[in-house]
Amino acid sequence: MAAPFDSSLDLRLLPSFLALAQELHFSRAAQRLHIAQPALSQQIARLERQVGVQLFDRPPRPIALTPAGRALLDRVTPALAMVEQGVAESRATAGEQPETLTVSHLSSFSVRLVPLIVGTLRATHPRLLLTLHVASLPEQLAALRAGRAQIGLIHTNPDLAVRIPDLQAVTIATGPRMIMLPVGHPLARKHAVVLSDAAAEPFVLPSGDGQTGYRAGIEHACQRYGFTPLAAAQANDTGVILDLVAAGMGVALAPWIATTDLPREVVARPLVDERCELVALTTLPAPATTSALIAAARDAVGKLTTAVTSTDAWG
Repeated sequence: MAAPFDSSLDLRLLPSFLALAQELHFSRAAQRLHIAQPALSQQIARLERQVGVQLFDRPPRPIALTPAGRALLDRVTPALAMVEQGVAESRATAGEQPETLTVSHLSSFSVRLVPLIVGTLRATHPRLLLTLHVASLPEQLAALRAGRAQIGLIHTNPDLAVRIPDLQAVTIATGPRMIMLPVGHPLARKHAVVLSDAAAEPFVLPSGDGQTGYRAGIEHACQRYGFTPLAAAQANDTGVILDLVAAGMGVALAPWIATTDLPREVVARPLVDERCELVALTTLPAPATTSALIAAARDAVGKLTTAVTSTDAWG
């Protein structure tokens, strides 16, 4: 039975709870906090008394979070990250330290889009310290919810709708969904392709846990046109997918913004009546610096779209 809740909760105990929840080992957590193990044990016991529930299973069982402990961890982790972000923004406002922003993004944005964003921010916000991480969609969601990132860059389409109540989604730009083809492929002669025209073609599909949503989006799109894509090859990296298309293994689908650096053996054609979006996912409340990154991303997309639509690879 739960003990009465103590309203005089000592928030200073929460970092100790977070360390033990992440390490699940008293000695390692104590070392990380630079305190003695008995002191950590006392702090956790004190927190449990104040909360009124047991947060950890203890020996003889392995150290593990109880259901109540997991529930608290889900709230404490982003809360402490928001406090740290608030302190950083306050110090930045006072001129004591640079503003910081941690950004996660898909690997397909690494070659052209992200460098342009960084270049713009360097000119407009020279004191902004950016930390960049390549991450799949599930990894980005986990990082945002845990407070390890403040903004994530993804692409979506009607077959991969992203509705996440605890995050804010901001559309940066909208463009065509593309089909990537080997040079010399019969469909490459067209300026635009109806997806049903590729029904008999072998496909190079995304694979791996991090690509599950994107693969499902491709399969749903094909099913709307009455066919199931025939998987001739699969890969969990955009660059490898492009190499497989270049080698003639099959065709692949991608958002327009991911087709800005194609191999010479690959061309991209827009799919008729198929659109997709570049989206920024942000925490709530979003740090003030996210608006600067979104503006820089819109500027970068404009430059890239102008550049790629004028090339032969884009028809």
